[in-house]
Amino acid sequence: MSEDRRVTPSQQRDLAARCQELAAALPLPSPWDLETFIAELSELRGRPIELRRVSAVESDSPCGALISLADRDVIGYLPSTPLHEEHIILHEVGHLVCGHSDTKLADSPLVAALVPDLPRDLVQSVLGRSAFDATTEQEAELVASLYLYRAGRAPAPLRRVRKLDAKSGRTLREIQATFDSARRGPEKRR
Repeated sequence: MSEDRRVTPSQQRDLAARCQELAAALPLPSPWDLETFIAELSELRGRPIELRRVSAVESDSPCGALISLADRDVIGYLPSTPLHEEHIILHEVGHLVCGHSDTKLADSPLVAALVPDLPRDLVQSVLGRSAFDATTEQEAELVASLYLYRAGRAPAPLRRVRKLDAKSGRTLREIQATFDSARRGPEKRR
């Protein structure tokens, strides 16, 4: 879908449902630990995921990027607060689990800082956080928010449950209730 097209309510519901499914499909470590999550995701995918913090790039660069190479995926992110860095990384993980692919940022300063010794033709795909109104960016952003919510690190990202049809709304409320009880922790046993 192009960035200038409006998303219909039906498409928005479909997108939210897809993101819920994708985010729920991956187990989260308990207690939450981002490095453990990335290591487990790497093992599930059968290929390494490297996290690289990059501090020296132009200010107009995206704050995160996913670079898929032949043998591994590299997630680069700019320094920020711990929660924001976590969100940036999970946004790029969202691109991975959603199966997004693009090459438009292959020549960006962030990519050059992440893999300075690598010829551009070895970069298979690059995604960065620069077009938040695009459907792929919405999906990655929602998946990241859902991971953070499930991990107890952020409030629920979906607020319009009542506007969904009855069955979808009920299912979403059940999912959110499950996450809410998980965030409160195990009930005290008597």
